[in-house]
Amino acid sequence: MLRLGLIALLATPAMAQDSLPLADLMSATHVHGIGPGPGGPDSLTLATHNGLWSVDLESGTATRLGGSQDDFMGYSAVLTSPGTAFASGHPATGGNMGVIQTNDAGQSWTHVSDGLDGPVDFHNMEVSRADPSVIYGIGHDRRVQRSADGGVTWEETGEAPEKLIDIATAHGDAAQLYAATEGGLFLSPDGGATWQPVIEGVPVSTVDAGADGVVRAVDLSQGLVTLGKGGEVTPVATDLPDGYLLFLATTSVDPLRLAALSAKGRLVLSRDGGASWTDAVSTAP
Repeated sequence: MLRLGLIALLATPAMAQDSLPLADLMSATHVHGIGPGPGGPDSLTLATHNGLWSVDLESGTATRLGGSQDDFMGYSAVLTSPGTAFASGHPATGGNMGVIQTNDAGQSWTHVSDGLDGPVDFHNMEVSRADPSVIYGIGHDRRVQRSADGGVTWEETGEAPEKLIDIATAHGDAAQLYAATEGGLFLSPDGGATWQPVIEGVPVSTVDAGADGVVRAVDLSQGLVTLGKGGEVTPVATDLPDGYLLFLATTSVDPLRLAALSAKGRLVLSRDGGASWTDAVSTAP
């Protein structure tokens, strides 16, 4: 009943700009993506089932960004352009929203494209870390769609591996795309046309290319690992919050400051590149 009451509160117009405790937000909604916050290193942006929220980690509060109460999926911030991000998902009224863009940290959004055979619902979408005009999106049909003009036009480039969980792009090459799946981690050197295994036979729950260019992934047999340029896998931390992580993200210009969701949906933070983690709610005042 408490959860239902909180969800109803999130949906009321009065909550459009008001703040609430981070613990209440995390109890009331589902997080689909994490990005840098508009308030500097100690803030995050959470893309949720009930709109986009800014989190002040020092005060432990969350504030809705803009008036949208849409279900934000496939959220991807442009790290080289603060305040700019792309998203997909579902309007609060139902259906699919296609691809939308904000240039003011989520205060307002512009519809960019419906995608191929859309409006699409990209549950996995990422702006290339090598070229921000390149965006990849993947929906339920596993088709890899690629835009080379900031989301305006799209082409089909291939098919994602089965049981996809997360995607990431590489810093050095806009054609490189990683796919974390229930069967392992895969790398495409050609925009999703072909795939080669990096980690096989074990679920990989998330993958991210950090601000330092380091690719990090969570292998359920080894924990958090980094990937070298030659494909070598180096363990970083085996003891992860609730067993594994989801939606791993770089949260500031400091490449060692990371955020993720635990397996139980807790928002967790790292200041040392993932070697140790703290609960964002329990560490707040």
